[in-house]
Amino acid sequence: MDKQVSIVIPVFQRQAVCEAAIASALAQTGVDFELIVVDDGSPDPFTLSEAMAAESRIRLIRQEWNAGAAAARNRGVHEAKAPWIAFLDSDDVWLSGKLAPQLALAQKAVRQNPLTCVMTGFKQVDMATGESKDRVPIESTDPADFASACWFAPGSTALVPREAFERIGFFDESLERLEDLDWFLRLALAGGSIRVLPRIASRVHIGRRPSPEKLDRTIGKLEAKWVVSDAPGKLMPVLRRNLAAYLAVEKASTRYSSGRYIDFCLALAKSLFLKPRLRVHLRDWWASPT
Repeated sequence: MDKQVSIVIPVFQRQAVCEAAIASALAQTGVDFELIVVDDGSPDPFTLSEAMAAESRIRLIRQEWNAGAAAARNRGVHEAKAPWIAFLDSDDVWLSGKLAPQLALAQKAVRQNPLTCVMTGFKQVDMATGESKDRVPIESTDPADFASACWFAPGSTALVPREAFERIGFFDESLERLEDLDWFLRLALAGGSIRVLPRIASRVHIGRRPSPEKLDRTIGKLEAKWVVSDAPGKLMPVLRRNLAAYLAVEKASTRYSSGRYIDFCLALAKSLFLKPRLRVHLRDWWASPT
């Protein structure tokens, strides 16, 4: 029987937590899937436990060097055999009953639009404070929303048709961060959409913010790609403002976490100037999961 879903888990130096991610994927029922773990050149190679090594659905692939999350995900997609690709970050977990209803919704949605991706609600956990909040994305087909943030936590909730990669390409491996933002913006500009399974089906862990220098390199590349006057994919004005405003918010966040409070205020002020109120595209989920 052909596989229905290829689950891709990129990992770098996270042996214990990645084992938990793998276990949460293996616990899914009602879907015929394969699980592709891509070790992105960890100095101490990721290894499968004896029980996991005996699991026929798992393939462990090792990159020769650390090329980044985008490259690891791309390798997983290239190796995938199923028509649907599900992503799970190595430090996150899926909750019971996540994959089967998500796939059922996706199979219906692509009949209307073959570039439809399906997300789920998620429990967002701040690893520094222990605080958690249940969040559910709101569906969208509007490129302006996709330029405004990765509000849908794609790293661990996304179910993507393989056809989308065939039509718009893979993740940009030159980006050290925000490769999801770039890819889903391309999806939206190509007519893609996001549908949502309205249940809390993943636990997403928010860790330490990236260094300002690392983020600035990414922002520079994204601006050169989408925002500046001679950008090859130059966006229409409203999309440029949304994207620039969001990138300023990202910059403000790293400045705050690194104690650079004047730079934080300047970046936040820039965002507010560009877009007085970015559309909040997540809602708190107060009802019990369905």
